Amino acid sequence: MSPDPPGSPDRSVIQRIACTTLQSRSVVVDSLNGYLFRTYSLRTAKGFFYLLRLKPPSTVHLLRHEYGWLEAEAGALQALSGKTEVHLPRLIHYQHADSHLGQAYLISGPFSGSFLSAVEPSLSSKALASIDRSLGQYVRWLSSVTGTFFGSVSGGADIPRSGSWAHTFACLLESVMRDGEDAMISLPYDVIRGLVHKHHAALNQITTPRLLLLELASDNNVVVDTSSNRVTGLFDFSTCLWGDPYMSDCFCKPTASFVEGFGRLPNKTADERVRQYLYILYHAVLSIVRKWYRPRDEGDEMDARRTLTVAIRQLSS
Repeated sequence: MSPDPPGSPDRSVIQRIACTTLQSRSVVVDSLNGYLFRTYSLRTAKGFFYLLRLKPPSTVHLLRHEYGWLEAEAGALQALSGKTEVHLPRLIHYQHADSHLGQAYLISGPFSGSFLSAVEPSLSSKALASIDRSLGQYVRWLSSVTGTFFGSVSGGADIPRSGSWAHTFACLLESVMRDGEDAMISLPYDVIRGLVHKHHAALNQITTPRLLLLELASDNNVVVDTSSNRVTGLFDFSTCLWGDPYMSDCFCKPTASFVEGFGRLPNKTADERVRQYLYILYHAVLSIVRKWYRPRDEGDEMDARRTLTVAIRQLSS
């Protein structure tokens, strides 16, 4: 059992909530490390596990768009309920701040298998390739789910709904850049805004809103079955929105096996390549700003700055 970090809620309270919500007499509660939001696994006697998520302590600095993640995930899982083509977690319970824990929390599941981050060191290259291929297939299915507008799946105000993908993309990037400007982080803000304006038409060639998980590539987010080397689920849908699926971080540096599973890369036309560099630019800016606010987060700022420089050079030509 992992120790709880300082300031964590009483585990006995989580235990009572889990037993009541999951209608189980016995639930094993374990704190999971490596996540921005405080995360607990809830394992029942049936062999499945569920996840309970809470906002991080007030000492952890969240970016503007991260404050609404818990609500966004609850709304996204509700909107996706009934989809059976791949295994999706269900929203088991979402409780607002007036809870026994003193804050909002979310329970989702069930999940079966292991987190890829926990088993990856023991897997062969062939097994990892099979998992990457399976992840590509999983993302391909997610991208086949369509909406009627761009922006928030849950209707939250953090990502306004729009009929224009260019407008939604600009809002996403502007939110991160405002966090950067507030902290006086050195970035070419005017150049970046100019490039988004310059390539407005290329972005607006995306006319069908599709399900997009902005951040899904982390091994901490992928649940796998090691007997079949297949993805059995993703646990974090907090960055879910209606947009262009190719903006997901899994397309920043995809493996050949992932591409084989997904089908194709967005690099066949000039406008596709422009959009992909804009998405790479977004993730680079996000990485730089996050690293300033939360230095312990994963990621290399210098690598992100090099990536940003390449993207700007390509978009300026």
